[in-house]
Amino acid sequence: MDLSTYQNQSGILNIDEYDYLKIAIVGTGSIGSFLALALNKLGFKNLILIDDDTIEKHNVPTQFYFNTNVGEYKVKALNNYLEGNITTFKTKVKKFHKMNAHVVFICVDSLEQRKIITHAVLASYEKYNKPKLIIDGRMHRLIFRVFTVPLDHTNLIKSYIEGLLDDEYGGDCTEKGIIQNVFAVVAVMVEQLKKVIKGEPYSAVVNCDFERYSFIQSTKLGVE
Repeated sequence: MDLSTYQNQSGILNIDEYDYLKIAIVGTGSIGSFLALALNKLGFKNLILIDDDTIEKHNVPTQFYFNTNVGEYKVKALNNYLEGNITTFKTKVKKFHKMNAHVVFICVDSLEQRKIITHAVLASYEKYNKPKLIIDGRMHRLIFRVFTVPLDHTNLIKSYIEGLLDDEYGGDCTEKGIIQNVFAVVAVMVEQLKKVIKGEPYSAVVNCDFERYSFIQSTKLGVE
């Protein structure tokens, strides 16, 4: 990799130390499509895109697709805009699927699908000792929430699973998202990844409400 390309960010994130990471993005709609772009721009080139959906006209205003992409599979269209070793799967994650990645970003809009993805991730971790990290982004209109769950942190895993069973975290999380919220939640998810891989303090849950300009972090975790 030509590291001079990434010299402006090298003091914050030296991609040469982390470009081996294999990162799965499950759901390539509003959050997932722009997340893939952001990670790719940072220098992460080993991406796995998982989504069985095709692009509809109403997706264009809030997702990284254009009118010319309507009718295409999201993962196929997104792959055309990315560089590196991009693997695409036109499917939903099933409970028995092996999650062959170091990091899994969950960007789907269904609580039930989140449960299935989490089951697959935990089963893969128990059997293969990876993935090592879940980062889950959810949003609704001008509100978003990001969960960061290292798989070796028992208490966080327990809390995250309990949240999946709670109606408070239910519903369609990206159905009514708008573009400024999309950019904001993606920025936080990328920053959470950076904090975890660099061993910096991070927050297990980040909440933001743009309507009130409130930004709330849960107890800070990680290296103090």
